[in-house]
Amino acid sequence: MLIDVLQHVPFEGLAAIEDWGQDRGHHFRIHHLYEEAVLPAAIDVTMLIILGGPMSANDTEHWLEAERDLIRELISKQQPIFGICLGAQQIAKAIGADIFQGEYKEVGWHPIQTFTQHFSSFLPDQMTAFHWHGEQFSLPDGAIRLFGNTACENQGFIYKDFVIGLQFHLEMTEESIIKLITHDQNNIDHGKYVQSGKTMLSAHIPTINKKVLYQLLDSLVQQQERK
Repeated sequence: MLIDVLQHVPFEGLAAIEDWGQDRGHHFRIHHLYEEAVLPAAIDVTMLIILGGPMSANDTEHWLEAERDLIRELISKQQPIFGICLGAQQIAKAIGADIFQGEYKEVGWHPIQTFTQHFSSFLPDQMTAFHWHGEQFSLPDGAIRLFGNTACENQGFIYKDFVIGLQFHLEMTEESIIKLITHDQNNIDHGKYVQSGKTMLSAHIPTINKKVLYQLLDSLVQQQERK
């Protein structure tokens, strides 16, 4: 399958999602929006992955609204979408949710809990995921909450069985964490849920994260193949 990817900044790429694509025989068409790439036409998209970025879904740049228009059009066509961090916020805002500054910034490795029987065959009750956000989304109408924790009530959702948004990052590798620490240091402060770069890099990346990532992405591919 050819999967379109919206990449907002050079230092937030596919990371472990690229490994998944290679393992499953999928190919990626990456749209580097920071280089003023043109958004794909919905008619040409089979599945869309929207990556993170330091900008806010509440910013007023025209391209952010154009991206949400694409999301809405793909949803109307029942095309699978997977959003991470900013990508999840863009999906949530596109379908009517609010994006707001959380009480706490979350940066580094923090636990999340599962709040649904959706994907019960492979989702653990709890896992430790990588976070890099200050803003959060409200749960969109019609969506099912997948994950949450003390710092952020809504950490993930599924909408209409073919749209998944995650506030956190399951795709992280040591290399991708280093890139974030290097290029987005403003997020590293002394907040309650903010870790130092040293602490982030010294942590062992849980093997379950990659497994869950793969299975969530597989579920979206299967939705497309059933059409």
